[in-house]
Amino acid sequence: MTHSPHPDANSIPHGEKEDEAVGGGFTRRGVLAGAAAATAAVSIGAIDTPASAQTPEEMIVFVQLSAALTGIAADKLAAPNFAAAVRNSDPVDIKRDYFAWVNQRHPALLRRLLQIARDSQKPPAADPAKAIIDKVNAAPDTKYLGRSIVLMWYLGAWYEPNHLQELERPNPPQPKFKVISSKAYTQGWVWRVAQAHPMGFSEMQFGYWARPPSLLRPDFIGN
Repeated sequence: MTHSPHPDANSIPHGEKEDEAVGGGFTRRGVLAGAAAATAAVSIGAIDTPASAQTPEEMIVFVQLSAALTGIAADKLAAPNFAAAVRNSDPVDIKRDYFAWVNQRHPALLRRLLQIARDSQKPPAADPAKAIIDKVNAAPDTKYLGRSIVLMWYLGAWYEPNHLQELERPNPPQPKFKVISSKAYTQGWVWRVAQAHPMGFSEMQFGYWARPPSLLRPDFIGN
């Protein structure tokens, strides 16, 4: 497992890679700017979304689906078997908020994604994660909801699938998003991958900024 999700890194290098495209009309600069802009939305009162009931099986499949789409190992997104909150494995149970958020907006489409994840766990799928990605990307409606789920885990914000589709057209509109909750803002995986922390929130000891940052660690994403 990883250690603190918010190491001592306190700077982001500037350069051409900030504007490198990462797909779907986004750049690295845009992704980090979107995460930073979420601070303002939190400060004016983003509302925590109550989680609706999910069966244990649905939640396990949702985490498997999310792991395949994000590239983050399932046991880092959530504690194994979800029996207890393991450090850095969803200590605030954000997965239930995310499930509820998607289920309230696109219930039928979410069920299709969950079924894709179930089917991809069966033989002869040698690589279940790749099978999930290929099947999700096979149709526009599932593809763009899948992208919304990826951005949700990384940024703690929601981009509607139809808006993501518009971003790939000529002269796309400005990206629009809604911060899911103050809790989601602090749990965005973009901060773990960058080994930093969101503005206005840190789990580090007071005065950490006076010390050199910790060495970067490669164990935040991947299986």
